[in-house]
Amino acid sequence: MIQEHKWIKGTVILAFAGFIGKVLGMVYRIPLQNLAGDEGLYIYQQIYPLISLALILSIYSLPSAYSHVLAHHYPKNAKVRFHNVSVVFYLLLALGIGAFLFIYFFAPLIANLMGDPFLSDPIKVSSFMFLIIPITSFFRGYFQKQDQPTWVATSQVMEQLTRVVLIVVTTVVIVQFSGSLYQIGLLASLASVVGALVASVWLVYLYRTYHNHEQSNSRMMKSLSFKHVFRMFSVGIVVYSITHILHLLIQAVDVFTMIHSLRSWGSTFEDARVLKGIYDRGNPLIQLGLVFGAALAFAIVPTIQKHSNDNQHHISEAAEIFAVKLTYIFSLAASLGLIAIMPLLNPLFYQSSDGTKVLQWMMLLVFLLSMIMTLSVLLQAYGERLNQLIWLAIMVVGKGLLNMMLINHFGLVGASFGSLIAATLLCIVFFVKWHHYMKTSLSYGFLVKGLGIGFVMFTPIAFISYFLEVYIDLAERLLLLVVVLCLCLIGALIVIVLCWKWRYFNENEQDQLLDSKIIKNIKR
Repeated sequence: MIQEHKWIKGTVILAFAGFIGKVLGMVYRIPLQNLAGDEGLYIYQQIYPLISLALILSIYSLPSAYSHVLAHHYPKNAKVRFHNVSVVFYLLLALGIGAFLFIYFFAPLIANLMGDPFLSDPIKVSSFMFLIIPITSFFRGYFQKQDQPTWVATSQVMEQLTRVVLIVVTTVVIVQFSGSLYQIGLLASLASVVGALVASVWLVYLYRTYHNHEQSNSRMMKSLSFKHVFRMFSVGIVVYSITHILHLLIQAVDVFTMIHSLRSWGSTFEDARVLKGIYDRGNPLIQLGLVFGAALAFAIVPTIQKHSNDNQHHISEAAEIFAVKLTYIFSLAASLGLIAIMPLLNPLFYQSSDGTKVLQWMMLLVFLLSMIMTLSVLLQAYGERLNQLIWLAIMVVGKGLLNMMLINHFGLVGASFGSLIAATLLCIVFFVKWHHYMKTSLSYGFLVKGLGIGFVMFTPIAFISYFLEVYIDLAERLLLLVVVLCLCLIGALIVIVLCWKWRYFNENEQDQLLDSKIIKNIKR
């Protein structure tokens, strides 16, 4: 029981750290756009997929994969254990150096593929992140295995906070002294490298404080070969990356296709950069909206990792349905709520109403990607792991083709349509595959009820939002902030009340949501 409570606390701590990181990731891009304009946001967002990939690998994928290896091959003998751990570290180091060399020397080619050769230097600087990743991911994986989630969480927050502060400060300096906007991308990359360095120093300090050299045990176990570790580690990286790279993949496709497609549509290079910057306003909002889906997926993954060698399926179907229902109602409410308040949210955050319609379409991705994340984790429990990569690849290719076709005909909104179509198809595939594994019949009533709850909430919020857009001064940001917060509170209350009145959750699920024992255990 103690171990169960410890696991709950660990999940809450790491999920809370992830939430802080996502909030920080959204917040700093607002002053960045306010100071440097949509073109400045465009420059940062072009290199963001590289930085974000490094962060995802360092915070989630590599530590989880490393912890997975240790969970199955962590012998009592200290010498053998040291050998196995060393193999993992050298593998991490080799991967990091390889990624650094590739990105650094091919930076001009990557920038040209993005349609903007001036991005070459920021890409080169961002490549140094991959030299630090082996250190941060190694120690995070170690502490994850040692049940020290607090230390993992503090390193994440320190890294993000350092990066955010440096990006905002350097942006202010560049704008104040009329520097080149491309310097924002360069210094943002440098800020990410410094943040990773701060985290690595902190983790090494914690390791030296915590680590206690154990005596050798007479019982010897076979050391792992490099080939065996590489195979396990590669599979682990793939499995633990799937739930975190969905939005990143969509952004990466936009990075390599939008400028070219917007110019084919008829925009000049300068106008295309501004339009891409307006489009990129939606990504921080989607990132914040995905917090719940990411936290829920993160809570399920440890169970799958812990029982990955069991012969029997270890998550009850009732729990699976509960997870899907939770994701469905809250992500749908978040999507519709963001769409409803976008006429006020856009000028509140970005000081203009440019691209509001485009951003409203983009907000549907909060619902689609949240559902995909939860279904992806549930499918992993049935052994559907590497197979998911095929469907992800199809989504990426489909998104790229749709971008080239739709942007050429519809302009900026075509990119939103491309993302929605690709994500919808992937969500349907994952849902059908998950339903295929369900042994009990699945009632679809919750889908209809959830849709009804969402639209009952959406209608008054959207009406009030559009009414206020006409009759209040959108330049009064303090007033907008108060109005937006009030609308969010009203929307949340409507959803909660209707979930209870319409019995969206059954009695057992309501008991789980209101279980005071869990709350008490978390507080202890």
